Amino acid sequence: MYTFIKNLLIASGIFFGLAIASINQALAFCNPYSLATGSSIVATSTSSDIDLANMLSLTSNYSVTISSNFTGFKLGCQTSGETLYYRNGIEDGYTVKFSSGDEDYYIKFTASIPVTSKLFSVGFISQDYPASDFDTDITVNAEIADGTTYDTATTTGNAEIPLLYLISSNGSTLYPTASALRGFVATKDSATSASYNELKAFASVNVAFVPVSTTCSIQSQSFTLPSTTLFTLKSGDYSDTQFSIPLSCSGSINSQATKTFNLRAYSNDIVDSANYIVRNASSTSSGIGFQLFNTLSDPLKFTTGYDSASTSLAAMTKGKDLVSSLTAIDIGARYKIFDAANASPGTVVGTIIIYMEYE
Repeated sequence: MYTFIKNLLIASGIFFGLAIASINQALAFCNPYSLATGSSIVATSTSSDIDLANMLSLTSNYSVTISSNFTGFKLGCQTSGETLYYRNGIEDGYTVKFSSGDEDYYIKFTASIPVTSKLFSVGFISQDYPASDFDTDITVNAEIADGTTYDTATTTGNAEIPLLYLISSNGSTLYPTASALRGFVATKDSATSASYNELKAFASVNVAFVPVSTTCSIQSQSFTLPSTTLFTLKSGDYSDTQFSIPLSCSGSINSQATKTFNLRAYSNDIVDSANYIVRNASSTSSGIGFQLFNTLSDPLKFTTGYDSASTSLAAMTKGKDLVSSLTAIDIGARYKIFDAANASPGTVVGTIIIYMEYE
């Protein structure tokens, strides 16, 4: 009987010791808290938005380093604290399809995070860590992608990119891949309602990508033909001049045009539609106008309004290099008699309007 009681007491002592160890382990944790309310809630970032349309105008990729920026939150750790893991939410790449009008663009996002885990220990019973102690830098890279596969799509030009999950050891095991993490929480809104037992903090960034359509501008320009004689013109000789019209085009992605277009001309001052001769009432001559021609000396064809049959002064195909290939329009002008019977010397004045025609 004595032996039985002794063994029972020893067994009870062992059981009691195990219970104490289990309680101590349960009390070792770190939870996020809102500084504003004092309540436990997943910490979320307040990163600034990134406008990619401008950043990707002349290049195919753009990188920026931002902070997770968990300002407004703290970590409260108990007993022995906890090791937390910094998981990359787009570790294998994350492609967004941006649809704008009839155009689709695919941008692949990747990120790098310099830290993988961190022990948040406790000096005595409990310890608080400010945001600066669990914040980290995140380098985000955006690259124009080929192909048509994507992870998410948007028609608004805006997308939220899930970058960082500060997560417990158990949570890291439950969600072993970036895709699994995004299935758990993918947005700031969903993070605020997630369990803080596993997810301690979530950092994302909002990106905007609304590409501007390619357009070109031409400053008003005048040209002067050299003086000549009526006799010279009637004898069939030309008096002409050649010049370049500077062209400034903008609205590109990776230096490439976002639209296919032609530059054409029209004039309200046409007096001979068969030969495309121009003059207006400000002219002091009679029966004489001017005709525009291209680098091959062929006359430019145009009418009194928008006309896709008019001569293309310059053209650009979507996806072609815009920045260096289209900088000026080379044309020429020459006197032309359209009414020989009433031709008389004087000035010749006329106006041509150049416009863009999109396909």
